[in-house]
Amino acid sequence: MEHQLQHIFSDGGLLSQHIDAYAAREQQQEMASTIATTLAEGSLLIAEAGTGTGKTFAYLVPAILSGQKVFISTGTKNLQDQLFRKDIPLLRKALSIPFRAALLKGRSNYLCHYRLNNAKNDPLAQQYADVLYELDDWTAQTTTGDLSESDLLEQVSPIWSKVTSTIDNCLGQECPNYAECFISEARKKAQEADIVVINHHLLMSDMALKTSGQGEVLPSADAYIIDEAHQLPEIATQFLGSRISSHQLQELCRDCINEMSKDASDMAVIGDYAGKVESSIKSLRLSLGDREQRLPWQQLLEKLGVEAKLADLIENLEQLTEQLELAASRGKGLEQCHARSLLLLETLSFFEGGSETDNLILWAETRANGVVLNATPYDVSQYFQKWLEVEHRAWVFTSATLTVAGRFNNFSNQLGISDAHTVIWPSPFDFEKQSLLYMPSIPVEPNDDEYLNHIIDISKDVIEHSKGRTFLLFTSYKALNGVAEALSDSDYPLMIQGSASKANLLDEFRRHGNAVLLGTNSFWEGVDVRGEALSCVLIDKIPFASPGDPILQAKIDNLRERGGNPFSAIQIPSAVIQLKQGIGRLIRDRNDYGVLVLCDPRFLTKPYGKQFLRSLPAMPITQNIDDVASFFDARAN
Repeated sequence: MEHQLQHIFSDGGLLSQHIDAYAAREQQQEMASTIATTLAEGSLLIAEAGTGTGKTFAYLVPAILSGQKVFISTGTKNLQDQLFRKDIPLLRKALSIPFRAALLKGRSNYLCHYRLNNAKNDPLAQQYADVLYELDDWTAQTTTGDLSESDLLEQVSPIWSKVTSTIDNCLGQECPNYAECFISEARKKAQEADIVVINHHLLMSDMALKTSGQGEVLPSADAYIIDEAHQLPEIATQFLGSRISSHQLQELCRDCINEMSKDASDMAVIGDYAGKVESSIKSLRLSLGDREQRLPWQQLLEKLGVEAKLADLIENLEQLTEQLELAASRGKGLEQCHARSLLLLETLSFFEGGSETDNLILWAETRANGVVLNATPYDVSQYFQKWLEVEHRAWVFTSATLTVAGRFNNFSNQLGISDAHTVIWPSPFDFEKQSLLYMPSIPVEPNDDEYLNHIIDISKDVIEHSKGRTFLLFTSYKALNGVAEALSDSDYPLMIQGSASKANLLDEFRRHGNAVLLGTNSFWEGVDVRGEALSCVLIDKIPFASPGDPILQAKIDNLRERGGNPFSAIQIPSAVIQLKQGIGRLIRDRNDYGVLVLCDPRFLTKPYGKQFLRSLPAMPITQNIDDVASFFDARAN
């Protein structure tokens, strides 16, 4: 295997024959070799691979060569599509090895024939009739049913949920359209494939189902490779709890009326109770106040009238459930509506008393048109540890950002992994020559009213020296909007988060070549701009998560009660990983160069600042703006 990998990854090897400007990297070949050993032994590996290591091919090549059935899980659907549509076809050509690959997404990505037919006949959806009939025509053209391949629908469209299924409303093999089901076909291909590309949400959905004994989404595999693994603990937290949304309840009510009209038209009382449930959902939402916010459920329960409105909702849902039980034998759709209503009642019961359970954080998210009630685990390590024991396979966890000050403890503890082999492959880029770290002297702390004015002045200075070509990354929309307003008369094009889609902003940024992009969380990771178009990244302050977040606050309180130090155990590690992701935007290629600007004085004045600085690449540091000017002048000449 070692000789085979060398033949693939070396200068003049197979990859160099199919990739323009390919450069052999020692780190990439070492990583591929280590992963090959992990797959052969069925062991656990946690690997941090710095930007430029080439980790995608470093795990895909040994996965293909292993002959095993391997699931590759990514953090985003965009990366999923890139792996399946670009990287895997390239390797198929380069390696000349026969293997089958499949792409599998969550069911909400695939058009559902049954739901589409229902929507076409739904009087409430008639305003979208043109789109629905265009989607009907599209079903005859598509081979996958993956809605991302069509430009007929935006994901935020109200129609999206009406033409896709959920685990609650899918009729399974009893569906009249089962023979042409896109999800069923995608899963069949995944069953037959050697390499299956999935995402973390699907992986965790499968884990949650298996943990609860309710079935499975994915077939069994010989090995799992988790890319962008730093995202996994948070996604696991979302899936290993329970949630109930007003949208789910409204969908149930509408489906009840739909199925009643088809199979139990003499039971109009179902429609009456469905209407009462919908009305009580609206009343509950109104009782929670006008603001969109995330708050502990106990805090919301103390608001006047909330407890009574929740009780009304539960009572009306119980009465609807009783009627559905009587009608369940009339048709598969009604039977399933009954099963869904029972599950929703069970989840609502968590919130009736409002008290926290041993391992669940109860909180609510109020939105403009609805509410989501969440019961989230404090800790997912016990679930994940148990799952690793059940799925006793090879596991590879990799990302450019897994360590805090060179240690993997934070990541492995979150997932309960105790016996993994750990390796760090630093970036092959020469940060000492390619970059400069500028840490301006700011005389006030970030919580001072004058802090934003300093950020504005620093931003103007560095943009002038870099001639645009800058990402300004913020930890809050307030700071972003303040700086955006101050730069409104800039000589350089401004791309401001929220003014267009993320993809369009990035395309415009690349096209201009001298633009300034202002972004918050979503621009800190998963963004790749190579070349001179991005030559400076400014970060306004240490990206500590907001202590107002109900999940974070509950975890902090819980750890403090147990005698722990939440600041060092939770808040610092999370901020280090976020910071490393933001910094990773700067140097994306061996020919890139750039200046990183870290504005927060706490990097230098607080003892914990050293943990952040120890997590950065080795870069020359300055506090003098003239050095920034000299850096850019030298590159320009």
